[in-house]
Amino acid sequence: MPARLGHLRLDVNDLARATNFYTEIFGLKVHERATDDVSHYAFLTDDVGMHHRLVLRQSRDEAGRDLGEATRLDHFAWEVESPGEWVEIVDKLEARGLELEFGEAGIAWQVYFHDPEGVKLEVYVDRRDAPGGRPLWHGQQDDLDPDTVREVAGE
Repeated sequence: MPARLGHLRLDVNDLARATNFYTEIFGLKVHERATDDVSHYAFLTDDVGMHHRLVLRQSRDEAGRDLGEATRLDHFAWEVESPGEWVEIVDKLEARGLELEFGEAGIAWQVYFHDPEGVKLEVYVDRRDAPGGRPLWHGQQDDLDPDTVREVAGE
């Protein structure tokens, strides 16, 4: 099965205003709110099967002040059905010599990279119902060794 578009992430200046807009205009629902070291997030979804379709992120400094960054697309993500499909794509990316960044978010195993035009992309496999997975992100992001995924995929 080919990868399918999973989600978009927008960096916004006003998280409350952006969240209100996307929930009121498009009927999206907030599935999770989370905070990490420097940002606040709202994960919006259009169905109960997906953790999120749209991620809104507002960055702040240590004092909690808005950084005033321009609204922009941070990345878009492609979802695959299984760890095996994820490994297939990682192998293709490695064969092209691309710089890869791997992440373990509890809800997903992720690989980040840039396309030939410099657009940041993510490919992930949902892990919410898998052993060691979590139903919500809770602002936690760990490093991921791709060999761990290869082992799970049976390679």
